[in-house]
Amino acid sequence: MNPAVAALLLVAAVIPRAAGASLPDSTAGWSAASAAVSVHLDRTTISTRIGQRFAFSSTLRNESDQPLPGVIAHLNVLSLDPGVYVDPEDWSSRRTSYLGSLPAHASTRLVWTGQAVNSGRFVVYVAVTVTHGTDVSASNALRLAVAQQRTLDAGGVLPLAVTMPATVLLLMGFAARRRRGLR
Repeated sequence: MNPAVAALLLVAAVIPRAAGASLPDSTAGWSAASAAVSVHLDRTTISTRIGQRFAFSSTLRNESDQPLPGVIAHLNVLSLDPGVYVDPEDWSSRRTSYLGSLPAHASTRLVWTGQAVNSGRFVVYVAVTVTHGTDVSASNALRLAVAQQRTLDAGGVLPLAVTMPATVLLLMGFAARRRRGLR
């Protein structure tokens, strides 16, 4: 962007506010409305292993005297360990719920399911906003401890790893016996 244009836009945004005027904001009423949504999870900790499924629920409550149109809830996952990459889509295939309108002082319960993909320490939380809002409300943190799953038969390959060499040895034995019998 041209520096002169950027400076002009900055001045245009600052001058009316400095003079005590406010810029028209078509979402001002929605911002206060989205802040009126509280979100609470049914638990604070879960311990599981890689590959295991887990579930929890969240309760969204409209704390205001007005209905909230266009309520959206979104599930988020973040790692507390700096070296662990998290792709939330791997953890849950349904991470966003479009709820429509939430009546005044009403609440709704959502059940969330996920599957532990990485080992380590994680935080799972639900963020809520409204379609035309500027605020986001977040739930309390669900601390998720995921242990590494150490198995002798990782991925079901143990039977194959034992059977293949045994079969090859057996076939080699039959071939050697047959050769001796032909002499």
